Amino acid sequence: MTNIVKDHYLIKQTIPCLDTNIIKVYCPCNLNHLRKLISLMMGVIEVFLISGKDGKREDLTDSLGNRNFNIYDHQFELIRLVKIVYSSEYFKNIYISYYTLLNVRPEDLPTFFMLGVIYKNKHGVEHNFSKEIFTCNIEEHNRKKNYGNYYEEFISNKYLDYGYDIENRGIKESFNDGGLDIIAKKDNSIVLVQCKNWSMSNTYKINQKDLRAFVGDCFLYLKDINLEGIKVSYHYIVSHENILTKSAQIFLKENSFIKFKCIPYESSN
Repeated sequence: MTNIVKDHYLIKQTIPCLDTNIIKVYCPCNLNHLRKLISLMMGVIEVFLISGKDGKREDLTDSLGNRNFNIYDHQFELIRLVKIVYSSEYFKNIYISYYTLLNVRPEDLPTFFMLGVIYKNKHGVEHNFSKEIFTCNIEEHNRKKNYGNYYEEFISNKYLDYGYDIENRGIKESFNDGGLDIIAKKDNSIVLVQCKNWSMSNTYKINQKDLRAFVGDCFLYLKDINLEGIKVSYHYIVSHENILTKSAQIFLKENSFIKFKCIPYESSN
């Protein structure tokens, strides 16, 4: 199978207050069908073509995705998580899940033509309506956003104290920050930072998928930068302990280049 599957499309779906969805669609596939699938998704949709040979990304968001999603433009009703499962002679039980506002029906989803065969739904569309996520509350979103911004500014000041020049992407760009909250530069070094001001709970946990998304966002930011003589550091900073899932702990051990730090928030008020 490794000789057959080389490239894949990576679709990143981001909505405030919800987990980021990462979807893989293997090549070759019908682009019209891919567009149909993406059209059923809501939020910021980023699309990349990933080379199976060297892992390089081609950003196709401008032609296939949507970076202009703004939560303030929507009066959300129920947001639903839709799960579908595909199988072919090469793949078994490939799961795709995404958030939508539509009443998605089986006929809304095309069959995907992949590897010369029909890559089609094996058991029909699985609507997971038992996980009816939430009715969007703008005031609650603002409260959480401000909560995160205060912490990001607090962390930024620490880099400033060490003489770094700071770009606060999370505060300035908000939902369109590209997955990086802070970019700190000094001399021949760049520090890419993700901040999470999450308290310990069973609802909000940092999992392996979150860490993988951070690494992918870092590599995407760096792809057009000449890194000769530049030291790059990757910092994932949280305000509370014990918010990692077991899979996230394993991922960090296997990828020690990611510096995971817990720095409690200290309000200046």
